[in-house]
Amino acid sequence: MNIAKSRYRIARNTTMVYVRAEGLANMKTAPLLHSFLNSARSEGVKSVYIDLSDCAGMDSTFMGLLVGNAQSFTDAGGRLAVVKPNELCLRLLQQLGVDEVVTVVPDVEVPSAEYVDIDTHTAVDAKSRADLVRQAHVNLASLNDGNKAKFSAFLKALDADLSKKKKPS
Repeated sequence: MNIAKSRYRIARNTTMVYVRAEGLANMKTAPLLHSFLNSARSEGVKSVYIDLSDCAGMDSTFMGLLVGNAQSFTDAGGRLAVVKPNELCLRLLQQLGVDEVVTVVPDVEVPSAEYVDIDTHTAVDAKSRADLVRQAHVNLASLNDGNKAKFSAFLKALDADLSKKKKPS
């Protein structure tokens, strides 16, 4: 696992994308992946496989992003699945119940393909990042009562912070 550098590497064709998460998958890198997945979906990609075998850890924002994007792909007649999660990632997915709404395939053959880094030129402003973090946690809170209790104070504080930013100075 490469903890020093976090990145998303992709291999794709017209209908399928294979994403390899390397290093940490967190609120810092989540907007990049989210933007990429939105673009892929709008371009007609139907299947996305997120490989977590080299993921050094993930936070709730990343896991909430998986939940939201899995639903978006399903709504568009496609699928988002997590493949090859390492032991830590699988445990984290199970702790929050993400594995109950996102298909998780522990053992799968990795496709032989050329991987490239997701273009990192996608700049995300502070408000867009905060909105994404909020939506990711709303996604997680909607999964079960435990998550609702776990994230309600955080969401309340985030909503208060976001409302302050909307008010004119």
